[in-house]
Amino acid sequence: MGAMRLLACPDKFRGTLTATEACGAIEASAIAAGWTAMVQPMADGGEGTLDAFGGPNRTTTVTGPLGAPVSARWRLRADHAVVEMAEASGLVLAGGAEGNNPMEATTAGTGELISAAAEAGARHIVVGLGGSATTDGGLGALKAMAPLPRFRGIDLEVACDVTTLFADAASVFGPQKGASAAQISLLTRRLDRLAEVYHREHGVAV
Repeated sequence: MGAMRLLACPDKFRGTLTATEACGAIEASAIAAGWTAMVQPMADGGEGTLDAFGGPNRTTTVTGPLGAPVSARWRLRADHAVVEMAEASGLVLAGGAEGNNPMEATTAGTGELISAAAEAGARHIVVGLGGSATTDGGLGALKAMAPLPRFRGIDLEVACDVTTLFADAASVFGPQKGASAAQISLLTRRLDRLAEVYHREHGVAV
């Protein structure tokens, strides 16, 4: 009988291993046991999405979730780009739930990354949405991407694994971002109002 063959496609083990690190550990263990291993990191749109697409090959300084500049990694290959919201607007960058300011956290840096990709010639941009510190409904990103007509002809695709309604984002994800019950109520009202603005000004129902 031939050697055992193993295929492993792990996502991250949050707080323990990245998907790439998990792949390395699994592959090393399989080889030590005399097996043949094939590994591929996976991602759900959050941390590790860049690695699943081949890893970052660009770095841009952008506005972090609480306003301080951060160095955000992203990927460009030909006219395809991949950006991770966690790299620009991530909860880790805000110091976790304890250090975050849920009412002020902004997605501006994510919009700046998307703009950088477009300016570099990307015509198809994948945006991984997980791991953020923010509940601003993407308003910070949209402002940073202005003027929006320059994105005509560019495909923007989001990568995420949830189907949470726009207006429910604060109640579902607010606690893990450090929001109190009172803040969640305020954020929900803000999202409701923002949904009306998006529909009126952009013709988009969220």
